[in-house]
Amino acid sequence: MTTDTAVPAATATPPSASSSPASLAGGADLDRNAFLQLLVAQLRNQDPTSPQDGHEFAAQLAQFSSVEQLTQVNESLQAQASLFAGLAAGIGGLQEGQVAMSDHLSGRIDLQSATALIGQTVDVSDGVVEWDGSGEVTVPIHLGDAAREITVTVRDSSGSVIRTMTVSGKPAGNHDLAWDGALADGSPAPEGTYTVDVSAVGADGAPVTASAVTTGVVERLTVDADGVSLWIGGRRVPFAALLSVRGSSSDTTPPPTHQPMP
Repeated sequence: MTTDTAVPAATATPPSASSSPASLAGGADLDRNAFLQLLVAQLRNQDPTSPQDGHEFAAQLAQFSSVEQLTQVNESLQAQASLFAGLAAGIGGLQEGQVAMSDHLSGRIDLQSATALIGQTVDVSDGVVEWDGSGEVTVPIHLGDAAREITVTVRDSSGSVIRTMTVSGKPAGNHDLAWDGALADGSPAPEGTYTVDVSAVGADGAPVTASAVTTGVVERLTVDADGVSLWIGGRRVPFAALLSVRGSSSDTTPPPTHQPMP
């Protein structure tokens, strides 16, 4: 007697299009290794009686190829970004080196120029005056252009304004003004060292370059992180404050006439 035996159905469930190796439940992205592992697992567990369609398999391989190419593009972009970052850092370092070299050369040039000033009488932009308690104090000033009105402000050692004076217009150049040593209330100022600020306006009301001037003999030079400094009358003055050179200390140049300030 013949007995028919039914062939049991495979227990594996054929993969659906929704379980493509290109995606996971929850939408998490796959890297290329996980994609390949999932594809191999899908092939191993497919239903023998209903194998995966060739077109679907080809589509999944195409997806894998796309993932691989995108991964390589991403790695290439990251490498290029790192290269550009290193290049930018190198350019920044080069620029800093050029600035440092320029500052160094500028300092050397300043030092060579300043060395010849030792023993010379110079004018520097430095508004410091000494008041001995009697007479008048000469306040030299320098005007870059003709000024309609000049304002001179005297400050004490603490920076407080003790006197403000206004002088009528003068042409461009060096001029000597005079401070009688009086405070704003007319009483005499204590003996000591004072600083002077100068401002001026032209005929059109626009500001004019103006500064107080100190004249003295350059005694020595110093060089530090701030650059070259001149020492005049025991005081340190930046080399950049140099306005003019009058000559050696033995030269005699008649001083300009000065105008008393109100």
